[in-house]
Amino acid sequence: MERKKLKGKENVDLLGRAFNTSLFETFVLRRSKRVPRGGAINAARGGLKYKSKEVPLKLTEEELSLLCFSASGLTGRTIEEIRHLLGHITPIGRTIPSPCASLTHHLFYTNDSGTFYYKTDSVDEVLPKKVLRFKKPEDRKAILTDFQDKRIQLNDKRLPIPRDAIGNAFEPLVNLEGTTLFIPIADATREYINLLFTGLAQFRWKLWDEVKDQPAGIGKWIDSGFLNGPKLTVFQYDMMLPWLTNLEAGMALQNLSLAATALGLGSFIMHTVDLLTVMKLLNMKLVAPEKKFPESQVNPVGIPNILEGFCPPFKTVDEAVDEIASIKWGSEGFYGTKGYNIPCPKWYKDMTECVKAFCNYIWDNYKRFPKYADAMHIPALIQVHHIDTGFYSKYFSDYFTEAEVKHNTLWHQQ
Repeated sequence: MERKKLKGKENVDLLGRAFNTSLFETFVLRRSKRVPRGGAINAARGGLKYKSKEVPLKLTEEELSLLCFSASGLTGRTIEEIRHLLGHITPIGRTIPSPCASLTHHLFYTNDSGTFYYKTDSVDEVLPKKVLRFKKPEDRKAILTDFQDKRIQLNDKRLPIPRDAIGNAFEPLVNLEGTTLFIPIADATREYINLLFTGLAQFRWKLWDEVKDQPAGIGKWIDSGFLNGPKLTVFQYDMMLPWLTNLEAGMALQNLSLAATALGLGSFIMHTVDLLTVMKLLNMKLVAPEKKFPESQVNPVGIPNILEGFCPPFKTVDEAVDEIASIKWGSEGFYGTKGYNIPCPKWYKDMTECVKAFCNYIWDNYKRFPKYADAMHIPALIQVHHIDTGFYSKYFSDYFTEAEVKHNTLWHQQ
């Protein structure tokens, strides 16, 4: 039975319970709890063959709002004490750090109510007026308001992941009634372009095509002495981006795991689902490179009208670079007149042309952007659910936490 929906102060008090949880106690208690209500362990492993007798129970809006907030919630404005380095692309602060505040992580989830995108990568103001969004306990109601306002419903059904696309060990536990599957997507393209601006400004990289052993479209800037730093190959540059963007998504996964533990919910991070299948079910556009090279492979470039990469076919290379440049230094950019109003460096226009030359070189020569890395990544998935209390009290009583014991009473009035 689902707990009745709460309103007003009762709502805020319920969210407040999560804020009273000890962070370090949560570190100690965090464990993967894979068996949900309604789940099963089919193969007898050490005597643990088990079939749940507990009725599936879906997460409430309060629980979902806290989980989404933990992974991608808006918390105010970034500190920007190094704004003179010109690296950042937004001043938006979230619950997880982001390279150059480029907000490469995007959170999707699916459950019995449908499939959703929790979109917190933009705000109405160039510089958010609220430096800190959460100063007083009553401010916490914004967590629920954000959840209601910032999620985009993609459909009204659970993502129909085929059972044979889930690893055998976890098939009877994953994407079941009552469970919620969170899907972090890392967009490498936005930071790919932004990091070129930052890296070329600071390190003056000589970007190099290691295959053709020649400058990667930026020869005239090397000849002029504008780019006089170390040689950096296309492969070396491309390999920076999955690491950076997947790291951001990984921190979101960790936050979700910790939040679930604090709330008395079960969770586990998994790479045991065919991620390409998940991408296709989310309507991710997959583009095969027109030109074949040994490392060529299909490139997931984005979800049309929902999450579109800064790359063809959604934008030309020039359009993508110009948009990043505008976000930083345009009239509406956060270094511009409506933002911090910092004078634009004289060399910035030349830098923009240099970035365009490199990016166009990659696209023109290999018809894939980025060349080696994927535009979009799903590094792993995490499921959050109500645990089968019978299983954990019987087999793992030492790990059956007070929050789990009290969860149904506190959160569901059961």
